[in-house]
Amino acid sequence: MEPTLDHYKISCELLGHSLDVRAVAAGGNAEGAGQIIVSGSRDKSTKLWKPISGNEYIESVTLQDHKNFISYICYLESEQWICTASNDATICVYQHDAFVPLITLKGHESTVCALAGGLQARSIISGSWDKTARVWLISETGDVTFVTLQGHEAAVWAVATESAQQKYITGGADKCIYYWNARGEKLRLLKGHTDCVRGLIPLPANSLLSCGNDAVLRFWNEDGECVRELNGHTNYIYAMARNQALGEHIVVSCGEDSTLRMWNVITGDQLGAPILHPAISVWSVACLRNGDIVTGCSDGVVRVFSQDPARQATESVRASFEMAVSTHKAQLSEDIGGVKKTDLPGPEALLSNGTREGQTKMVRHVDGSVKCYSWELGKWSLVGDVTGATGGTQETSGKKLHEGKEYDYVFNVDISDTEPPIKLPYNRGEDPWQAAQQFIHRNNLPQAYLDQVANFIVKNSESAPVVATQSTAGYQDPFTGGSRYVPGSSSSNVGGSGNMDPFTGSSSYSTSSSQRPSNIDVNFVSASDKHFPVSTYRTFDTCDANKVLEKMKEFNNKLTSAEGKVGDELLLAVIRLTDKSPEVDPTALEALLLLLKWPPGMLFPVLDVVRLAVRHEAIFSLLHNSHNFLSSVIPQLSGAAANQLMVCRCLANALTHRSGRQQLETQLPHIVELVSGIRAGSPNLQIAIATFYLNLTISQTLSVAQSEVCHVVTSGLLELLKWAKDLEAWYRAMQAIGNLTTTPCGQEVIALVVSVDHVMDKLRELTNTPQDENFAKVNMVGQALLAVF
Repeated sequence: MEPTLDHYKISCELLGHSLDVRAVAAGGNAEGAGQIIVSGSRDKSTKLWKPISGNEYIESVTLQDHKNFISYICYLESEQWICTASNDATICVYQHDAFVPLITLKGHESTVCALAGGLQARSIISGSWDKTARVWLISETGDVTFVTLQGHEAAVWAVATESAQQKYITGGADKCIYYWNARGEKLRLLKGHTDCVRGLIPLPANSLLSCGNDAVLRFWNEDGECVRELNGHTNYIYAMARNQALGEHIVVSCGEDSTLRMWNVITGDQLGAPILHPAISVWSVACLRNGDIVTGCSDGVVRVFSQDPARQATESVRASFEMAVSTHKAQLSEDIGGVKKTDLPGPEALLSNGTREGQTKMVRHVDGSVKCYSWELGKWSLVGDVTGATGGTQETSGKKLHEGKEYDYVFNVDISDTEPPIKLPYNRGEDPWQAAQQFIHRNNLPQAYLDQVANFIVKNSESAPVVATQSTAGYQDPFTGGSRYVPGSSSSNVGGSGNMDPFTGSSSYSTSSSQRPSNIDVNFVSASDKHFPVSTYRTFDTCDANKVLEKMKEFNNKLTSAEGKVGDELLLAVIRLTDKSPEVDPTALEALLLLLKWPPGMLFPVLDVVRLAVRHEAIFSLLHNSHNFLSSVIPQLSGAAANQLMVCRCLANALTHRSGRQQLETQLPHIVELVSGIRAGSPNLQIAIATFYLNLTISQTLSVAQSEVCHVVTSGLLELLKWAKDLEAWYRAMQAIGNLTTTPCGQEVIALVVSVDHVMDKLRELTNTPQDENFAKVNMVGQALLAVF
């Protein structure tokens, strides 16, 4: 009978870690009992769990020699070594029964995230975010030599040893799998994964199993062909392990979908139903010689599952586990004030200091509760439990949650570039001046702002008529009395020459007309001082319409009717699409589409019109829905430099509204591939490309970030920074990377960036080289980025 995960039940839960258990491994035999379990955690500790009888383990040793979280653990049976890898870029090697490291291996430049035994005795292979793998050889006298395996273009997340063939195997964030010989020379490349490779297992007959962030396990034959894909996981797969007690082709896997799964890699069958865990991330998995399965999870618990009834937990413990799983299932879709519980940070968020007195933070605890904490007198103090009073989401209740209370509006207010936005809560029917006064007192703001804050509340909350408000149309900044930006406008009141559009001579800041008032940022500081996260889209607005019209007439006169020549009246209709608020003229749109068929050498003035027209969502939608105009525009990214420039500006402008973002994201990999094919260009082109990427990252920070989009954008940014030299382009690209580091994909982004040496070297150079006053912002954003890395 084929084994199945359906026979496995919870055996025991090992409690002791205070944060995520990032790594588990099966150690050597304990005296008179079974195997020791080794676990490593975000709490920087490694624990050894000794079996005492049946399904009972005790914590026998705690090792605390790393300065940052434990990322991987490997047990070398031949040497009886426990090897731990860490975010501190070191590897600690312990004898099985030791309390201090036998040796600490240093040399990697960033997090060590993978380990395996080497081909020789007393050797280890490691993989790192620094995009290298190393084979370490430790002599009997403690001397260390190593061979560097260099060739990946991003972090090396997985390593393995193929003893029969005397080869090493590595997998990385560049989606590639490489085979190497003992001298560090590449032998073979396997490509097939569509995202980061996270795990590798050599199998009999020189075959290989791999897994990754694309949620697929791939089975490769000895010829390097992917002959089977194992699908079932719905999110990142973090780890795999062979369960040889059940058969040489039985493998278990775990990942971000909260599940443990079992597979027969030869048939491709999933063996039984997955075991759902009461935690979001199942980071690691290991199998014991008796067939038991060990997992490490984001709730800080090590769990053991067994198919042997003698080692399974009592009915009451099993019922408790099932109850926790049921609760977790409910939490996967549960909202608090429109925010999913699963999107909230865990207790690890309390390890970071607050940025200002009175700052509040909602934290999700392992028991499913959400608690509010306030930063007071240098520590996080518990305010109380957070509950969704209406029992609905923001869409159904119309409410927003702030500090455990529900409000009709919660405005984001930026008071400084070095601090996160503060919240301005308000309920309909409340006195705006009283709410403004409370806001001023709570945040120690000047009393002179009272009327301006109150008028801002009235204008943006659809409350009573404004008293003594400014006459500026649209959104008003309560602290300047003026318009910080006007949706759809071609200019804004942004100060500072550093934000002047270098090719139009005016400010490039703008925003989407569809942005919700309650999400508007209110700055105390000039936007020219803003680094990241950036929440205001940048657009290319200024145009000399007369010059564009003149150039189009010049080209038009060189054409015949068959080649697309049109009358002057149609050219005039087209040029009106560049207005700040153009009419949606079907005749003009039809004419514009006709002009897009002109020869490539005559297209750049037409594309200049397009980049201004697509700022307006209604025009973009009509052009796309009726004629799919992007199919004529995007190929020009491979054309002449002038066309490339206009298309990149067009794409940047189109990202400022929902319709543009939706359509561009469906084609994003192809677009980024074409943009990445540009390897040289003018400063204007460099800035246009950087702005396109910056706007893409803003869309990820203002909504739920998509891992695939973040990964594609990061790759594109890195390609740009390999050749770009313009300081404004670098500044915007650094802002884009900074934006991505603030998303849930931040760690992946950091790993990709730090793995590209040229980019990191240039970043350090720009940061440490004093710039003139117009580009002092480059020094500042560089310092902020390097602090994150």
